[in-house]
Amino acid sequence: MTGRSDFATYVDARWPDLVGGLEDEGVPGEPARLAVAEALLAARRSWERRVREEQVDVTLWAEVRERAGLPGRPGEPVPHAVRPRDPRDGPEEWLERAGRLRAARRRRDGRRALVGLAVLTVLGAAWAWWAAQPDPPAVREEANPLPVAWYAEDELHLQDVVVELPELEAFVADFTDGAAVVARLRSGEVVRVDAEGEVQPVDEAPAALDTVPIPPPVRGIGPYDALVESVPLAGGGWAHLVDSARRAGAQDELRQSETGRRAVVVCPTEWTCEQPVTVVAGGPVRLR
Repeated sequence: MTGRSDFATYVDARWPDLVGGLEDEGVPGEPARLAVAEALLAARRSWERRVREEQVDVTLWAEVRERAGLPGRPGEPVPHAVRPRDPRDGPEEWLERAGRLRAARRRRDGRRALVGLAVLTVLGAAWAWWAAQPDPPAVREEANPLPVAWYAEDELHLQDVVVELPELEAFVADFTDGAAVVARLRSGEVVRVDAEGEVQPVDEAPAALDTVPIPPPVRGIGPYDALVESVPLAGGGWAHLVDSARRAGAQDELRQSETGRRAVVVCPTEWTCEQPVTVVAGGPVRLR
């Protein structure tokens, strides 16, 4: 572990309890340490958001138990003070080992995908196609200020990352994974963009990609705001993109952005809406 980030501090403090909690339930030492390390590694990228939005002691303990093959105990936090801290038994070695295993699994999954492709097509053509693929799109870590995915200036903004996709034509949320989207490119190819920004082709476009949703009446915008588009939320309710250009007066709160035009209004129910959130972008904004 390098540096003293919040994540590193948490791992250093809770490692003995996470490992000891599994061992106390009969999980052997090595599998217990690997299960904890893999769960921590998976949580590292979105750690800041999870600390803000979740009880990480509860959700992380559930993920650790699942990886170790133990039955779930909803709402149970990480056990406290089950083991003293042992400087000789730290997390560093196990995090590195978990990282190697994760990379190996990804390589293995990639090889399996290639084999499946080769079964459906001529092997030589498949290899030629693979060699001709462009570099993957650029991805950067950035917390999304909005509760939905959005697109502006050739960039797709997901929950924790921003993906550069200049050829994106349309997209919808993948409700099997709230942090991912399914998108159609201008070439006609349909892809899935996961929570980490990885882009993979999909065989069939979901019906929602070609269906314009019909929202209920929007009660959270003013008389001079124009509704641009609406998208349903995974947990129920709607998010509405509004254009405030028709509002009178330069000091309206929806005008305080680079464009001075767009904001998102979230309505958890038909009768309740939250305060609008200005979208800071230098060009047109889309929610689908």
